Amino acid sequence: MVNHLFQNNLNKIKDIPTLSNDGFKIIMSYYDPIEYSKKNFNDFYIHGLSDKTYEIKIPLPPHRQTNNSIILVTKGSLVSSSGFDNFKIDQNSMIVVPAGQITSLLSMSSNIEGYYLHFGTNYLSQTNLDFSDWLTRPVIRFKKDEVKHLTTLLHRMQRLNERGVNTAILKLYLKTFLAEMKQSIDFQMRMNLPAHERITIDFKKLLNYNIRNHQSAGFYAEKLHITTNHLNKSVKATLRRSASSLIDETLVVEAKIVMQESRASISEVAFELGFHDPSYFGRFFKKHTGFVPNEYRKMIELSE
Repeated sequence: MVNHLFQNNLNKIKDIPTLSNDGFKIIMSYYDPIEYSKKNFNDFYIHGLSDKTYEIKIPLPPHRQTNNSIILVTKGSLVSSSGFDNFKIDQNSMIVVPAGQITSLLSMSSNIEGYYLHFGTNYLSQTNLDFSDWLTRPVIRFKKDEVKHLTTLLHRMQRLNERGVNTAILKLYLKTFLAEMKQSIDFQMRMNLPAHERITIDFKKLLNYNIRNHQSAGFYAEKLHITTNHLNKSVKATLRRSASSLIDETLVVEAKIVMQESRASISEVAFELGFHDPSYFGRFFKKHTGFVPNEYRKMIELSE
């Protein structure tokens, strides 16, 4: 069935954006135009979670972002998703969502404190930190002293960004921040991922960019230079579900995004997603959501 929170809040949000360019502002019900109209907004931005300069539409349905994003919580908690799984981010925890990943924000406590930042994939030309490592483990937890170092750097980056300083200085601070992340105990523990988890991460990377054209587990297994059976075993060992089920889940989200971002006919949506038979697409969508495509689209139209 469609996420319960999403159903209850369709009347608040008209569409699911892909957060490119100034798309981040689309998810805000209020923001300070001076604060959020800086020239480098799409390359780099940071704000405090308790700042009064913005208000986010919550719950925020799934969307795909084009920048890497990081949320560090120092007080309170929030519930965010990465891919198809929800994660509670509480005190001294962080969630990292790489560019291209599907994400959403489901809730945020009233006493929330911490920082949000995003930066483009090309903002740092030289860094060996691969954010795709967070595709299966997006949350990292810190010790108190580790958080102290990180928040000092984040606070400094926010002040510098507000002043519009030279981008090179911000990049140095961001590189230092990422280096501190890598030195944390929790991060060090994940450096040597088991083979099945590494395969699953690479599989999810490929899914993010190929799902509309390829829905066969065999295609992804071939790209990864392994057998389909090996791919299935690896995904099951990591996520406790098959590669095919992950493909189906990704395809359902893509279908929702297409139906909410465009007014194409259901047949056109089906063809765009690689279904040669619109009737089969309808049965597939209902199986995974409980609604036929036209019913889902009517829900969207009623919210406008």
